[in-house]
Amino acid sequence: MSARPLVAVVVGTDHHPFDRLVGWAARLHAEGRYRFHVQHGSTPLPEGLPGSGMLDSTELVSLLDCADAVVTHAGPGSIMDARDRGHVPVVVPRDPRLGEHVDDHQLRFARFLGARGVVTTAHDIDQLAARLHLAALAGHSVPARRRDSPTLARFEAMIEELVRK
Repeated sequence: MSARPLVAVVVGTDHHPFDRLVGWAARLHAEGRYRFHVQHGSTPLPEGLPGSGMLDSTELVSLLDCADAVVTHAGPGSIMDARDRGHVPVVVPRDPRLGEHVDDHQLRFARFLGARGVVTTAHDIDQLAARLHLAALAGHSVPARRRDSPTLARFEAMIEELVRK
Protein backbone atom coordinates (compact mmCIF):
# COMPACT_ATOMS: atom_id res chain seq x y z
CA MET A 1 0.00 0.00 0.00
CA SER A 2 1.40 3.41 -0.93
CA ALA A 3 1.81 6.26 1.51
CA ARG A 4 -0.86 8.92 1.72
CA PRO A 5 -0.09 11.88 -0.58
CA LEU A 6 1.72 14.80 1.04
CA VAL A 7 0.02 18.18 0.71
CA ALA A 8 2.03 21.34 1.31
CA VAL A 9 -0.11 24.28 2.43
CA VAL A 10 1.47 27.74 2.24
CA VAL A 11 -0.37 30.70 3.79
CA GLY A 12 2.44 33.22 3.40
CA THR A 13 3.72 35.83 5.80
CA ASP A 14 0.82 38.31 6.04
CA HIS A 15 -0.14 39.15 9.62
CA HIS A 16 -3.84 38.53 9.00
CA PRO A 17 -5.05 35.13 10.21
CA PHE A 18 -6.09 32.53 7.64
CA ASP A 19 -8.10 30.27 9.95
CA ARG A 20 -10.39 29.19 7.11
CA LEU A 21 -7.65 27.49 5.06
CA VAL A 22 -5.80 26.11 8.08
CA GLY A 23 -9.10 24.74 9.42
CA TRP A 24 -9.87 23.05 6.11
CA ALA A 25 -6.41 21.47 6.12
CA ALA A 26 -6.99 20.24 9.69
CA ARG A 27 -10.34 18.67 8.72
CA LEU A 28 -8.92 16.97 5.63
CA HIS A 29 -5.87 15.79 7.60
CA ALA A 30 -8.14 14.27 10.25
CA GLU A 31 -10.02 12.34 7.54
CA GLY A 32 -6.73 10.52 6.84
CA ARG A 33 -6.67 10.63 3.05
CA TYR A 34 -3.68 13.03 2.93
CA ARG A 35 -0.69 13.99 5.03
CA PHE A 36 -0.25 17.74 5.48
CA HIS A 37 2.52 20.16 6.29
CA VAL A 38 1.16 23.67 6.80
CA GLN A 39 3.30 26.82 6.70
CA HIS A 40 0.83 28.69 8.90
CA GLY A 41 2.45 32.09 9.49
CA SER A 42 0.58 33.97 12.21
CA THR A 43 -2.43 31.63 12.12
CA PRO A 44 -2.56 29.25 15.09
CA LEU A 45 -1.95 25.63 14.11
CA PRO A 46 -4.62 23.20 15.36
CA GLU A 47 -3.36 20.34 17.52
CA GLY A 48 -2.35 17.32 15.48
CA LEU A 49 -1.80 19.21 12.22
CA PRO A 50 1.90 19.19 11.22
CA GLY A 51 3.41 22.49 10.22
CA SER A 52 5.79 25.37 10.66
CA GLY A 53 5.19 29.04 11.33
CA MET A 54 7.71 30.07 8.69
CA LEU A 55 10.05 28.24 6.33
CA ASP A 56 13.33 29.54 4.98
CA SER A 57 13.88 29.21 1.23
CA THR A 58 15.75 25.89 1.52
CA GLU A 59 13.03 24.36 3.71
CA LEU A 60 10.30 25.61 1.37
CA VAL A 61 12.00 24.15 -1.73
CA SER A 62 12.47 20.84 0.08
CA LEU A 63 8.81 20.75 1.10
CA LEU A 64 7.58 21.64 -2.41
CA ASP A 65 9.84 19.00 -3.97
CA CYS A 66 8.46 16.30 -1.64
CA ALA A 67 4.82 17.36 -1.89
CA ASP A 68 2.35 15.58 -4.11
CA ALA A 69 0.12 18.67 -4.16
CA VAL A 70 0.42 22.31 -3.10
CA VAL A 71 -2.26 24.60 -1.69
CA THR A 72 -1.43 28.26 -1.33
CA HIS A 73 -2.96 31.66 -0.78
CA ALA A 74 -3.05 33.91 -3.86
CA GLY A 75 0.31 35.55 -3.20
CA PRO A 76 2.40 35.83 -6.39
CA GLY A 77 5.58 34.66 -4.67
CA SER A 78 3.98 31.53 -3.21
CA ILE A 79 2.30 30.69 -6.52
CA MET A 80 5.55 31.23 -8.40
CA ASP A 81 7.47 29.04 -5.92
CA ALA A 82 4.96 26.21 -6.40
CA ARG A 83 4.99 26.56 -10.20
CA ASP A 84 8.77 26.73 -10.21
CA ARG A 85 8.87 23.34 -8.44
CA GLY A 86 6.56 21.70 -11.01
CA HIS A 87 3.16 22.14 -9.36
CA VAL A 88 -0.08 23.63 -10.58
CA PRO A 89 -1.09 24.95 -7.17
CA VAL A 90 -4.57 24.91 -5.73
CA VAL A 91 -5.15 28.52 -4.72
CA VAL A 92 -7.43 29.60 -1.89
CA PRO A 93 -7.45 33.40 -2.05
CA ARG A 94 -7.64 35.36 1.17
CA ASP A 95 -11.01 37.11 1.52
CA PRO A 96 -11.09 40.59 3.10
CA ARG A 97 -14.76 40.13 4.11
CA LEU A 98 -13.51 37.41 6.48
CA GLY A 99 -10.67 39.54 7.89
CA GLU A 100 -8.04 37.57 5.95
CA HIS A 101 -6.58 40.55 4.08
CA VAL A 102 -6.95 44.30 3.59
CA ASP A 103 -8.57 44.23 0.13
CA ASP A 104 -9.78 41.88 -2.58
CA HIS A 105 -6.62 41.75 -4.70
CA GLN A 106 -6.07 38.04 -3.94
CA LEU A 107 -9.60 37.19 -5.12
CA ARG A 108 -9.04 39.12 -8.36
CA PHE A 109 -5.54 37.70 -8.90
CA ALA A 110 -6.70 34.11 -8.36
CA ARG A 111 -9.57 34.63 -10.81
CA PHE A 112 -7.12 36.08 -13.38
CA LEU A 113 -4.66 33.18 -13.08
CA GLY A 114 -7.37 30.54 -12.86
CA ALA A 115 -8.95 31.73 -16.12
CA ARG A 116 -5.58 31.21 -17.80
CA GLY A 117 -4.95 27.74 -16.37
CA VAL A 118 -1.94 28.80 -14.29
CA VAL A 119 -3.63 27.70 -11.04
CA THR A 120 -6.80 25.99 -9.91
CA THR A 121 -8.91 27.70 -7.29
CA ALA A 122 -10.95 26.46 -4.36
CA HIS A 123 -13.48 28.53 -2.43
CA ASP A 124 -14.82 25.91 -0.03
CA ILE A 125 -13.63 22.69 1.57
CA ASP A 126 -15.45 20.48 -0.95
CA GLN A 127 -13.75 22.23 -3.87
CA LEU A 128 -10.42 21.95 -2.06
CA ALA A 129 -10.88 18.20 -1.50
CA ALA A 130 -11.77 17.67 -5.17
CA ARG A 131 -8.82 19.76 -6.42
CA LEU A 132 -6.43 17.93 -4.08
CA HIS A 133 -7.62 14.58 -5.37
CA LEU A 134 -6.87 15.63 -8.95
CA ALA A 135 -3.55 17.28 -8.06
CA ALA A 136 -2.36 14.19 -6.17
CA LEU A 137 -3.33 11.98 -9.10
CA ALA A 138 -1.52 14.22 -11.58
CA GLY A 139 1.60 14.52 -9.43
CA HIS A 140 4.40 16.87 -10.38
CA SER A 141 7.88 16.85 -11.79
CA VAL A 142 10.69 19.08 -10.62
CA PRO A 143 11.89 21.11 -13.60
CA ALA A 144 15.57 20.64 -14.44
CA ARG A 145 16.06 24.37 -15.07
CA ARG A 146 13.98 26.25 -12.57
CA ARG A 147 14.98 29.88 -13.05
CA ASP A 148 14.97 29.79 -16.86
CA SER A 149 11.80 27.75 -17.18
CA PRO A 150 9.14 28.66 -19.75
CA THR A 151 6.55 28.39 -16.98
CA LEU A 152 8.27 31.06 -14.94
CA ALA A 153 8.65 33.30 -18.00
CA ARG A 154 4.94 32.89 -18.80
CA PHE A 155 4.00 33.64 -15.20
CA GLU A 156 6.12 36.80 -15.18
CA ALA A 157 4.56 37.93 -18.48
CA MET A 158 1.09 37.41 -17.03
CA ILE A 159 1.98 39.50 -13.99
CA GLU A 160 3.25 42.29 -16.24
CA GLU A 161 0.02 42.13 -18.28
CA LEU A 162 -2.06 42.35 -15.12
CA VAL A 163 -0.08 45.33 -13.84
CA ARG A 164 -0.56 47.15 -17.17
CA LYS A 165 -4.34 46.71 -16.89
